[in-house]
Amino acid sequence: MLVRRAETLENLNDLLISSARGDGAVAAISGPTAIGKTALLNAVAERAAGSGSLVLSALGSWDERHVPYGVLGQLFPSLELGRPKARRPAEPCSGARTPDAGDDDTADEGPTAPGTGGPNTDALDTGSKATGGKEASDGDPLTVARAAHEIITRLTQQHHLLITVDDVQHADAASLWCLRYVAQRLSPLSLALVFTHGASIEEKPPSILHDLLYRPNVRRFHLEPLSLDDIAHLAEDEGRTSCGHTSELVTEIHALTAGNPLLVEALLEEHRFCGEPGGAADEPREVGLGAGPGLPTGHVFHQAVLACVHRLGPSAVRLAYSIALLEDSASTLLLSRLSGIDPDLVDRLVRMLTKIGVLDGPRFRRVAVRQAVLHEIPPGDGAGLRHRAARLLHEAGAPARVVAPHLLSASPLREDWVLPVLQEAAHEALVENDVTRVIRYLELANECCTDEAQRTAVKVQYAGVQWQLRPAASAQHFAALKAPLLAGRLPADDTLQLAQGMLFHLDFDDALAVIEHLGTGKHADWESDIELHGTRLLLAAEYPGVLERMRRPLPGVEVSVTSPSGLRAWHALVRILERGADEYAIAMAEQVLQSTEKRPPAMTRGRRLSALLSLIYADRLDAAGDWCERLTAEVGEHDAPAGRAVMDCVSALVALRRGRLAHAVEQATTALAVLSGQKWNVSGAMAVAILVEAHTAMGDHQAAARQLTLEVPPELFLTRAGLHYLYARGRHLLATDNTYMALSDFMKCGELMRRWNIDTPALVPWRLGAAEAWRRLGDHEQATRLVEEQLARADSGLRRSRGMALQSLASVRTAAQRPTILQDALQLLEASGARYETAGVLADLSGAYQKLGDKAKARRTARRAWRIAKSCNAEAMCQALLPTASPQPAGTSTTGGDGAAAGFATFARLSDSERRVAMLAAQAYTNREIADKLFITVSTVEQHLTRVYRKMEIRNREQLLAAIHIDNSQAV
Repeated sequence: MLVRRAETLENLNDLLISSARGDGAVAAISGPTAIGKTALLNAVAERAAGSGSLVLSALGSWDERHVPYGVLGQLFPSLELGRPKARRPAEPCSGARTPDAGDDDTADEGPTAPGTGGPNTDALDTGSKATGGKEASDGDPLTVARAAHEIITRLTQQHHLLITVDDVQHADAASLWCLRYVAQRLSPLSLALVFTHGASIEEKPPSILHDLLYRPNVRRFHLEPLSLDDIAHLAEDEGRTSCGHTSELVTEIHALTAGNPLLVEALLEEHRFCGEPGGAADEPREVGLGAGPGLPTGHVFHQAVLACVHRLGPSAVRLAYSIALLEDSASTLLLSRLSGIDPDLVDRLVRMLTKIGVLDGPRFRRVAVRQAVLHEIPPGDGAGLRHRAARLLHEAGAPARVVAPHLLSASPLREDWVLPVLQEAAHEALVENDVTRVIRYLELANECCTDEAQRTAVKVQYAGVQWQLRPAASAQHFAALKAPLLAGRLPADDTLQLAQGMLFHLDFDDALAVIEHLGTGKHADWESDIELHGTRLLLAAEYPGVLERMRRPLPGVEVSVTSPSGLRAWHALVRILERGADEYAIAMAEQVLQSTEKRPPAMTRGRRLSALLSLIYADRLDAAGDWCERLTAEVGEHDAPAGRAVMDCVSALVALRRGRLAHAVEQATTALAVLSGQKWNVSGAMAVAILVEAHTAMGDHQAAARQLTLEVPPELFLTRAGLHYLYARGRHLLATDNTYMALSDFMKCGELMRRWNIDTPALVPWRLGAAEAWRRLGDHEQATRLVEEQLARADSGLRRSRGMALQSLASVRTAAQRPTILQDALQLLEASGARYETAGVLADLSGAYQKLGDKAKARRTARRAWRIAKSCNAEAMCQALLPTASPQPAGTSTTGGDGAAAGFATFARLSDSERRVAMLAAQAYTNREIADKLFITVSTVEQHLTRVYRKMEIRNREQLLAAIHIDNSQAV
C-alpha cells in the first residue's frame, strides 16, 4: 500500500541513481508500527532490482537482537563469523582475484528477488574468496567490519549494490557497528544503504544505532498516517466500495484506525465484501462505538489489530492482555502491576498503541477487538491473569460489580475477600433485575466457600433467586435449609426470606418452625420486633389460617408513614381487609406505590403489589388499573419470571373486576404457565381462581371445569387465595346447576372470613353467592337476610361491592321496587368501572321494565346491556339478552334431511332480527312470547317469520326446527 508515498518513493529512486554513479548514500525510513515502512522498502528494492542492481536484504528481529552479527550474517551468509552454521563454510583460497563481468558466475543469475532476505550467494562467495577466507570474528569486530567492507567493495565493482535492513532498531550491536563502519566509507562506492526503523520501546537503543541513523549524510524520510483524503482515494481505487461509500464512512474509518494503513486496508477489505454471501459481511462483527451502519468490522480487522500489537513486542502483548481484562478500570498503576511492566513503559506503549489506531487511551476502540485480544490469551495464563486482575481491583477499592466478572470468568478462588465480593455483586445484579447473572454469581460463591456456615448463607440467597426464576420448582431449596436454620447455622437476617419461601409453597409446618425460631433468645439482640411484626402482617394478609396456629403471639409495633415501606404496605392491606375502604389505609398504600426507594425490583415490586391489592380490595379499580399498567411497564427483559407471573396474576384480578374477561384469562394463563408445578402455591391458586371465575362469566363452563380437576391441598384453605378459589368454584357450580355444592363453598368461604376477621365485601362477596343459591332453592328468607347483611357491610366507599349488593337486593324485592334499587346499583357500578356487573344490572333492569310493561325502556336497556356484555366477552349474558345461534348443517343434527340442509344454506342470508325471531320460534316460543322477549310487537314477529319462511323455502315451524340445529348450551 503506497498511498501518499509516491513522492518519498521518487526521492529514494533519485538517491539510488545518485549512488549508482559512485556517490554512496544512506537513507532512513521512520514511522510508527504498520505505517507502511516495509512496503516502501520493498518497493525501493524492486525498482533497484529491476534496473540491474544487486540487492542484499536483512531483517532485524526482536528475538535475535542479542545474537552477535545476526543481521550481518543475513547480508553475507558466506562470511565466516565464528558461529556454527548449517551450511558448507566458504573454502579458503590462497590468492585473491578480482572477478570481472566475463567470468562472474553470477552474471546470468541476476539479482535476488526483493523481499527474499538473501543475496546472490555465488556473488557473495566470490566476494568472500577475495578476502582470503579469513575467520572474520576471531576476537576482533574491526576485522569483521573490514571483511564486510572488502566484500561490499568487490561487489560494487561488478554491480550497483543496494543493502536494505528492515526494523534496524532490532539489529544486534555488532552488526550495527559493522554497518556504521561501512556507512562511514561510502565514497566512491556504488552503494546505497536503506534502513527502516521504528521507536525502540522496551529497551533503550544502543548509542551505535543513533550514530548510524543520524549521521550528516543520512537522508531521513518519516512516514505519516493516512489522511481523510488518502483513505478516500484508497477506497475509490479499483472499486473498493462495492457497497458505496460516503464521507461519513471515510471519517469513521479514520476514527477507527487513526490512519494506520494496515488497519485501513483491513476495514476496506471487509467493506468491499459487504453483503456478498460467504464474504466478510457474513462473519460476526460489531457495529457500534461510533461505527456507522454498513461498516463491517470482523475477523480480518481484528487480526490486523492483533498483528499491530505483536509487532511492538511481548511487552505490548502483555499490556494488551491487561487492558482487555481491566477495561474501564485500567490505570497506569493497575496495568503496570497486572502486566509486570514498568509504569513509564506502560505509558509509552499506550501512547504508541493509540498512535497506530489500536487504542484510544487505555482502552480498545472496539469492544469486539477487546474480545479478540481476550481470546488470544493462552489458556494456561487466563485464569491466573483474571484472578490477579480481580485481586488488584479489589485492593484498589473497585466496586463488586467490577471485580466479580473477573472471578466469574476464571476457576473458583478460595480467599477470604472473594465470597463477600460475589455476594455483593449478586445483590447489585438483583437491584438491576438481572437474575440470570445473580444465579451465576451465587453458584460460583458456593464453590468459593471455605466452611459450612458460608455455604449455608449462600444457599439462602440462591433459594430466593431460584424462587424468582423457577417459582414452581423452588420448594426443595427452601426445605433443605430448615435443618441448618434450627441448628443455628443460618444468619438471622435470612430467616424471614426462608419462611416466606416456605409459606409460598404451603409448607406451613416448616414455616411456623422457622418463624418461631426468630423469637428465641439467640436473636434477642436482633431488631426482631419490626421483622416479627412484619411477619404477623404478612400472615394476616396472605395466610390468616396460619396466623391462628401460632403458639405464641408475635410482637407488634406502631406503623406510621415513616415506617419501612414493606411494613406500611402489609399494614394497609390488613387494615383494608379488616375494615373495608379505610381512607388512611388507602392513602398509605398509594404512598408505597409512589415511593422510589432504591431496592431490588423483586423486593419493591412485592411491596408495591401488596399496596396494589389494597386498592383492589378497596374497590379503587380505575386507580388499580393505572398502577398495573405502570408496574407492568417497569418489567424489563431481565425481570425474573416469578416477578412477571405475580404481576400478571394481580393484573388479571384487576381485569376480571373491571369486566375485561378475555384479558383476565390471557394474563392468568400466562401467570399459571410459570407458577404451576407439582406442588400448589398461593399465586398459582390465585391464577386458577381467576380463570375459573372469568370462564364462568364468559359462559365457557368446560374451560372452567378443566381448571378444577386437580386435587386441592387442605393447606390452601388457610390462605386468602383459598377464599378466591372457593368463591370461584362456587360461581361455577351455581352456573352449572350444582346449587347445593355451590352453597357449601360459599358458606365455607364466609365461615373462614368471619373467623379470620377479614369479612370485607370487596374480598369475595360470598353472601351474594349464597343468597342466589338460597333463592334458587326457594328459601327467600335466607336469601334476603344474607343480602341485607352484605349491604350493611358495603358502605359507600366500596362502590363495586355496594352496587352488587343492591343488585341482589332488587332480586328479593317486589317488581315495583326493583327499578329504583337497580338504578342506584347502576350508578355505583358505572362509577367503579366494573363493566361486567354493570351489564348484569342493566339486564336485570330491562327485565324489571318488561314486567312493569314499559317495553320501550326494556328494549333500550337490554340493547345497552348487550353492548356492554359483548365488550366484556360475556357471551352467556349476550345470549340471554338477544339469543342467536351459529347455524349448522342439518346433517350434523339428529333430525332433518336434504330439505333441512337446503334451509341451512339460506340461514346465513337472514338479518340479525330475523335470525333472533327464527331461533326463538324454533324453540317453540309463541309469537307473543317472542314479542315480549325481543321488545317488539306481535305484528313485527309475524312479518319477520314470513320473510324467514320465504328465504328458507319452508312453510311452517316444524320445517324450521328441522332446518336448524340448536345447541342447547346456547338456548335461552
